[in-house]
Amino acid sequence: MLQAITISDGNDGPWSTFWTNIGTPPQTVRLLPSTSGNAIWPVLPQGCTPRDPSDCPDRRGTTFDPDQSSTWDQIGLYQLVLPEEAALGYSGNSSFGFDDAKFGFPSDPLPSVTHQIIEGFATKDFYLGVIGLSPRAINLSSFDNSSASLVASLKDQGSIPTLSWAYTAGASYRQPTAFGSLTLGGYDSTRFIPNNVSFPFGPAISRDLIVGLQSITTNISETPLLSDGIFSFLDSLVPHLWLPVPVCEIFENVFELTYNSSTNIYHVNDTSHDRLVKDNPSVTFKVGLAQNGGETVDITMQYGSFDLVDKTPNAGNRTRYFPLRQAQNATQYTLGRAFFQDAYIIADYERSNFSVSQAIFPTISTSQQIVAIRPPGEQPAESKRTKLSTGAIAGIVIAAVALLATAAAIIFWWLRNRSSRDDTSIAELSGGDRVEISADSQVKAIASEMSLNEKHKHEMQAGHQRQELPTPVSVTEMPSPVAEMDAEESTLGKRQKRQ
Repeated sequence: MLQAITISDGNDGPWSTFWTNIGTPPQTVRLLPSTSGNAIWPVLPQGCTPRDPSDCPDRRGTTFDPDQSSTWDQIGLYQLVLPEEAALGYSGNSSFGFDDAKFGFPSDPLPSVTHQIIEGFATKDFYLGVIGLSPRAINLSSFDNSSASLVASLKDQGSIPTLSWAYTAGASYRQPTAFGSLTLGGYDSTRFIPNNVSFPFGPAISRDLIVGLQSITTNISETPLLSDGIFSFLDSLVPHLWLPVPVCEIFENVFELTYNSSTNIYHVNDTSHDRLVKDNPSVTFKVGLAQNGGETVDITMQYGSFDLVDKTPNAGNRTRYFPLRQAQNATQYTLGRAFFQDAYIIADYERSNFSVSQAIFPTISTSQQIVAIRPPGEQPAESKRTKLSTGAIAGIVIAAVALLATAAAIIFWWLRNRSSRDDTSIAELSGGDRVEISADSQVKAIASEMSLNEKHKHEMQAGHQRQELPTPVSVTEMPSPVAEMDAEESTLGKRQKRQ
């Protein structure tokens, strides 16, 4: 398969984004995968103000304008529900509505969904829009008023075999660039080193991808960076690694970082950066089922994964930074998108488990090997390799690649915009200068938990028996989707109007 050009987006790192079309006629936006979200979040035109650079819409992955879509069905203005991210200081409002969406370019043979919840936002707390991967239902105002999540809709219409996904963020520093990979309903066996450790979902629906972070070590110091185990949440919606303050201070000393207490950001000066690039240290995260002992997996990150550039005005013009944040308590312990550069996560919501594996970066000439995650209890069909149809695709591969037919147009676009992108400062990601969507009516609160009495019951009970992720098999045509599953009651809060 030919790997074509993609865009490395973001104001806090060069991230691989994925093309999605929203509305009628389709408006193409570039989105990041969110392992904690459950809907499509595009940036609205209000996310770019007169004070922002003229190319702000492009810098934010291009914006979606509901007023230009004939299929947009407005619902109202709600708060973005961020049960875990709020503890890290993130917030914002969102304009909710129904509209159609399709992955890839309009001409790509990838599935689409109709009348799907779209949550447009303007806040710069999240600079790029996202694709929500969680299958939990989207609830408006009450548990009795819920809509299917994006992944649940794809499963319901037969586009994917199971409520599952696999994701790695890619590594832009590698040569050639290793682009991100997102697969729905399966995984790409060429992108990770398999292991036998299966993690059960955490007991809280909003904090399901929990790992025991047992140690962090580096090859440039005999002193462990973390020696007392903690439980940490995997969350690709946020870019940083949130670790205990004493751990951050050890990182600071070993890597010669400079801490900015006003922004809670660690910077790297030119001298330290040159030394680190030359030495190319590695950092190994040992994760397991418990805080200490038992089965574990090592995820090793090279210095390039930490060598990021903060392009927000409050950090100066293109300032090097280290994606490390000081966590004040256990609710903030998070391994964000930076970790996903070197980790490949496979989440299976029908078996209530996930795996964490070392990501690998195959050459451009390596063909993807997509393996379907089958419904529990289904017997594998006779092993044979079959071409996937668009109506019964065994795993929607939304890699950050384009078809050869569109490569020339993208190359032209990229070269035309690249020079202007490097010279202009980018609007602020966070802080006191937030931009929110204005509304005359009251802003309503929104939560995205499970509905008990609605048909979209796709979250498994945390207490269900552990089952291993299926052994890789040859991809075959999938039968009709299995019936919907039982759900556990969520106690994460009813919808209340803001006064």
